[in-house]
Amino acid sequence: MSGPDRPVPARPSAPGPARATSRRPAQGPAQGPAREPGPGPVDAATVRSAVLLLREPFWARLGVAVVLLAVAFFFLGRWQLGRHEAKVARNDVVLENYSATPVPLDAVLATPASALPADRQWTRVRLRGRYEAAGQTLVRNRPLDGTFGFEVVVPLRLASGAAFLVDRGWVPAGEKVVEPDAVPAPPPGTVEVVVRVRPGEPPLDRTPPPGQELRIDLGRLALRAGGTVYRGAYGVLAAEQPAPAVAPAPLPEPDLDLGPHLAYAVQWWIGDVAAFGLLGYYALKEARVRAAGGRGPSGSPPKPPEPGRPPKPARPRRREPSDEEWEDAATG
Repeated sequence: MSGPDRPVPARPSAPGPARATSRRPAQGPAQGPAREPGPGPVDAATVRSAVLLLREPFWARLGVAVVLLAVAFFFLGRWQLGRHEAKVARNDVVLENYSATPVPLDAVLATPASALPADRQWTRVRLRGRYEAAGQTLVRNRPLDGTFGFEVVVPLRLASGAAFLVDRGWVPAGEKVVEPDAVPAPPPGTVEVVVRVRPGEPPLDRTPPPGQELRIDLGRLALRAGGTVYRGAYGVLAAEQPAPAVAPAPLPEPDLDLGPHLAYAVQWWIGDVAAFGLLGYYALKEARVRAAGGRGPSGSPPKPPEPGRPPKPARPRRREPSDEEWEDAATG
């Protein structure tokens, strides 16, 4: 049949499954966001590109921050190492002198005005004299095994006429807290004592209660004792003869624990190396991503195409036929 009598095929009202199958390409699984090209291998060119990144403002600022951080980490490690070395040196002195044979006082302190050498601390010294109970002083805020208390310091007047300050030990605080209930009296008459010599403590700018002191400040204690007093050191009591029936509690041995300072120093220096390591890692990562045409962590644009090589043409997208194209196809 021809001319106007030829039937016109009906235009489909909606694209059905058959039309989609015959007219459209099969749809694959849903695709996620387009991924940037993966980084390439690390070679000499990549390392050179990573180093050249430091010319860019972002990476230059990051490099300066890493250098400053590394310098701070280095000196923090040195500070912790210094604290460790100081404790090691102190412990060596304690171990050498603490249990050594007692020596005369003039072998350590030539005169009452002499300073105590650092390597003679904790040296055992033998003394002979009389305690002056009237010059006894309580040094407050001295805990022992978690209990608040006081240390008892008494001048020992030697045969030379000079006094040497002796810390006889510790007494607990009493019911009033601000003072002990009782303080054992020193033995009367001539006594022979063995003490471990220690340097005085720095003063505090506060006024203590009457008969008490805040620190073993040898200058202030010497004024209390009167006369000539050894100001370079005092002694922690180790033994006294004759021994009294009741005496203050002996002070504990010095703590020889070195603490965590060496471990802290190593941790700071590991952080020092890690700071540069992370900078190098991320610089290499960005250089590799840029070489592959992607965008690196600093947000820099992709690497431009090489000269003489045309950019890849964009792939055309397939579009749907319009209504007029459907009618033309059906009547053609």
